[in-house]
Amino acid sequence: MSIYRFSSLIFLCLIGTSLSSAWALTETEEILTQLDQSYYYPQQRGLSKLQVRVQWEQLDVATGSGKFLRNPDYIFTWRKVGGKGVGDFKIAEDSDHYSIKRKFELKNQIRNYGELIIPFTLKEKFSKYRGRLNQRERGRASLLLKAGSPDAAVRSYHLKINKKDMKIESIRFKQRSAPYKVSGRFRYDKLDGKWVIVESKSLFTMGELDYQETSTYRYKKFGKIWLVYRIDQILKQDSRIFQSHRFTITDVRSTF
Repeated sequence: MSIYRFSSLIFLCLIGTSLSSAWALTETEEILTQLDQSYYYPQQRGLSKLQVRVQWEQLDVATGSGKFLRNPDYIFTWRKVGGKGVGDFKIAEDSDHYSIKRKFELKNQIRNYGELIIPFTLKEKFSKYRGRLNQRERGRASLLLKAGSPDAAVRSYHLKINKKDMKIESIRFKQRSAPYKVSGRFRYDKLDGKWVIVESKSLFTMGELDYQETSTYRYKKFGKIWLVYRIDQILKQDSRIFQSHRFTITDVRSTF
């Protein structure tokens, strides 16, 4: 099972008449622009290239020892290409020590964590999609996005937005396959006057079992930019720890 993470919560489009779709797209773009202006993005501080080393530890749940076991370190490289960011992970040491199957498993687990280091803007994530914005109460808005393709993995997303502080308070989505009934809430702090997520709490269902996951994020300033340097994730089924991971970023090299 993959640990549920905020980087998975990316958004799809609303089907409607041409008039209502055009109106919805305008309002969706407007609210996403306002949100992006409130969030902290390292790449908007002039960053053109970044390389970091990621230490990855996983709790030894099988033996119940309480110890964290080291997975191989990874090198994450990000660069700006044509106005867009491209990131990738590579095993730091000699990858010949691992089978092709094991390398695939590890890469599949870690690949989405790049977005937690250098996040896409919301407008980038939504660039191909449309939505419907509802003003449900004073200071709050609800943004609903639905898939325009029957083959889309995620059928719909629902964001609740605090318009006073311009931040996403919670999200839920429906998808074609497990996990189901996914929902998440976020706690924030500010860096240089911009929002960053310091904690996310999520609930979802796999089979007939309910799970809850808590992720915490710690930040440090490296030269001109703030980066998340420590991520701790605990996944529980009822009160039992099902998985626990922690990631630490070191050896930061940046180019502006």
